[in-house]
Amino acid sequence: MKPFVYIFILIFFFPLTSFAQEIEEKLIEAKIELKETENTLTLQPTVQNKSPLFFEYNYLLLVKKTDHKNNLSINKQSGKFTLEPGEIKNLSFTQLNQDESQNIKAILYIRDENKNKLIAKDSIEINPKSNAKVEETSLMLEGLVVDESKTKVGKDFYDQFFSVYNQYPKKYNFIITISEMPYRGQTSIIQVKADQENIHEFFTNPNEEYSQHQVKISLRNLAKYAQEKENINKEFIY
Repeated sequence: MKPFVYIFILIFFFPLTSFAQEIEEKLIEAKIELKETENTLTLQPTVQNKSPLFFEYNYLLLVKKTDHKNNLSINKQSGKFTLEPGEIKNLSFTQLNQDESQNIKAILYIRDENKNKLIAKDSIEINPKSNAKVEETSLMLEGLVVDESKTKVGKDFYDQFFSVYNQYPKKYNFIITISEMPYRGQTSIIQVKADQENIHEFFTNPNEEYSQHQVKISLRNLAKYAQEKENINKEFIY
């Protein structure tokens, strides 16, 4: 009877796990709402929980502004929040001065840091002629590396990584994020993400050679990710 019970448990456990993941992906909706006044634009990120479950997530809002002289500025807002069943939550908003000569592009990520999983996202472009939804790849955020480190060791790794990556003649057309999570004692875990997908993680160590080695691994994995992404895109070109 024991083997039978074991198999019975497995059969019912995996569908339940898969069902829970499907709920998160389909029933959590992210949206950037635009509010206009005479001289001000307000970008209000909102998240709606259409499920009967309670969730705890992280958000990242990136706003890129380009003026008529092609001067670029990037604003980042991030934080943690909770969602009650059926709740619609407003996250921290961003206000910008309205200028007909500027172009604004924003993208909102909702993710579960504990599972290293992107849950939902939304994007918007604002220019003098239209306010249109855009694909993430058209946001033109090449070369952007987001620093989410929390300790000196984490910041040192970010600086080392950015110093090497910044020398690349051609940057990747996706956002790279260096994040850090607490572990035990003074040790933490650094994660290198591409498009919010974790491509490399390691335990912190103040040794400089160790850090340089992790930079090399990260860049190698990023190159592999970029190639795989390019191959997938080619499959959809007929």
